[in-house]
Amino acid sequence: MESYEVTQALMSVGTVYHVRKPRTEDTLYTIRGELMTSTPKFHLVERDQGKAIADLTANFIKTKYEIRSVAAASGESTKVLGSLVFPAVAFRKTLTLTVGDEEYKADGGVFKGVFQCKKGDGSIVLEIAKELSFRDTFLVKTTDALSLEVGLLSAVAIHSRFYEMV
Repeated sequence: MESYEVTQALMSVGTVYHVRKPRTEDTLYTIRGELMTSTPKFHLVERDQGKAIADLTANFIKTKYEIRSVAAASGESTKVLGSLVFPAVAFRKTLTLTVGDEEYKADGGVFKGVFQCKKGDGSIVLEIAKELSFRDTFLVKTTDALSLEVGLLSAVAIHSRFYEMV
């Protein structure tokens, strides 16, 4: 499994996340939220201002998120890479991730904050764990079964749904 850290930037205009390999300072990707929108929208780009890779959009009540790839030529969202569905009312932090025909369920518990998406045979294809730190940080571990975009943007969706105060 490959590991990445998704860390929310402090003191930024809008919501910004930096994606790095664990315990390094080199930013591999940046995820930027759009300001002044009625629904959450995020864009995954290479490095800090590089090429757009994927978009994450949600509905107004943050129960359904959709991850789409971005066409290189036009910069428009194209193919759906995956979707996340959260229950509108739940005591536990749960989600359903759909990628193609595959559906993965994850349960982050009440306080634990570790979401594991497993195949039918029990093998983990994606793990997102909220780390205790001053800044909101998630450790994302993913396999080749899911695209990197799905793993990284799923962490942002979890943060947006369960941990953001706005």
